[in-house]
Amino acid sequence: MMKFTIFKRLVAGFLLMLIVVVALGAYAFLKLRELNQIIDSIGLGGETIEVVDRLKETLDDQKNFQKKYVLFEDQGQGYYRKFLETEESVRNDLDEMANLLASTKNKNISGRIKESYNRYFAKVQEEFDLINRKEEYSKEDFESKKDVFKNKTEVLIDVVTQQLRLLKKSIEDEVDLKIGMSKEIGTQALKIILILSISSVVMALLIAFFNARTIHHPISLMIKEIKEIAKGKFEKHLDISSPPEINELATAFNHMCDRLKELDEMKADLIANVSHEFRTPLAVMREAVSLFKDSAETMSREKQDKLLGIVQEECERLIDSVNRVLNFSRMDAGIFDYQMENYNLSHLIAIAVSKIQPIVIRKKIAVEVNVASEALYAVMEPDKMGQVFDNLLGNALKFTPEKGKISIGAIHRKGYPGGNTKEIIEVSVSDTGPGIPVENINDIFDKYKKLHEKGTGLGLYIAKQIINAHGGDIWVESNGKTGSTFFFTVPVS
Repeated sequence: MMKFTIFKRLVAGFLLMLIVVVALGAYAFLKLRELNQIIDSIGLGGETIEVVDRLKETLDDQKNFQKKYVLFEDQGQGYYRKFLETEESVRNDLDEMANLLASTKNKNISGRIKESYNRYFAKVQEEFDLINRKEEYSKEDFESKKDVFKNKTEVLIDVVTQQLRLLKKSIEDEVDLKIGMSKEIGTQALKIILILSISSVVMALLIAFFNARTIHHPISLMIKEIKEIAKGKFEKHLDISSPPEINELATAFNHMCDRLKELDEMKADLIANVSHEFRTPLAVMREAVSLFKDSAETMSREKQDKLLGIVQEECERLIDSVNRVLNFSRMDAGIFDYQMENYNLSHLIAIAVSKIQPIVIRKKIAVEVNVASEALYAVMEPDKMGQVFDNLLGNALKFTPEKGKISIGAIHRKGYPGGNTKEIIEVSVSDTGPGIPVENINDIFDKYKKLHEKGTGLGLYIAKQIINAHGGDIWVESNGKTGSTFFFTVPVS
């Protein structure tokens, strides 16, 4: 399973917190909208109750004007006119009440109230008409009819009043219910919002702690190990659970530790080997000089020449070791200058072979040179390229046993493996030594890399740097058991 990167962890944490915040906002919005609807409904109920109360008062006034009109038969009192004025107010209030109740469950009640009022008003008009035509009736008949109208109008107005009372009670109950609902919704919303808010804060803290922990902890371990490296301790490896970026950094850190440890060991080996390489020729020269000094008068000329030859040979060996170390230092410092010129590689091979003749004769090694007959000119610095031959032939002599064989070849090629078509000169140096293990083929040219505990491990590294600087390649082929062949190329001039 692929681990989350630091970027993905942070984005996931922010998205999670954003989801909680959005959910909290959405819930709060829905509840506030619901509360707003309830408040609007409560406000509408309050307005309706106000209209109902006003309508009841107006009906009471109209009922009183009706009674006074009937009692005094409107003898100059203007009760009929006042009755009609209140009738206009009643109808306005009935229309307003109908509009307020249009979207509620009580909308049908307003219609029934209006219908009852119309019957009441019609009956009152008949009653008023009776009073206006009382001359047409006898006194007993008029009083009888008047009583009948009085009873009917009272019943009808009572019906309207009762309906208004019931309507008001229904609206008040509904308002009380909605007030209770609003309190319940508010309390519930407050609890949930509080819970979600606390949860979001806790979640944010946990996410922040988790991200900080997964990032800070491995970095702290790396800082601790870096301090250990500063003390020269390269043994411990980082094995931490961390995001891929830090895990990759830890892997690189472990590789660096391994490499530093390897370099530290190589440095110790180099110092030991350089000390050995310096100490041995110096000890030989000291002994030879001491022997020469003590026996100069009695020693034969032949022995003197032999001692001087040993001193000269050890001096050359010492100078060669010093040059390898100096060249390596100059290469690492980037101050290894090249003075290129057009030079015949065949001549350089002849010079290199002549240098190894004393050792070849002493170890009875056969040297075979297979160089093309034509001149092999290439752009090179002869001195630096001579060091390449010295290193390759020196290794060949070092690992080739007595009565072994060294072969040197050089041919002109146009193109070589890899698809390159430029003209090159390919040089090969073969020996009959113990060979190179397969596992060391790829890193044989690394600095300080040694085989068979001989040398400083710098010769092949220097040779590779020189060949690469000339624009060529160098490689080795070996079956890992017997013999090795080193190849290198240089571009044709």
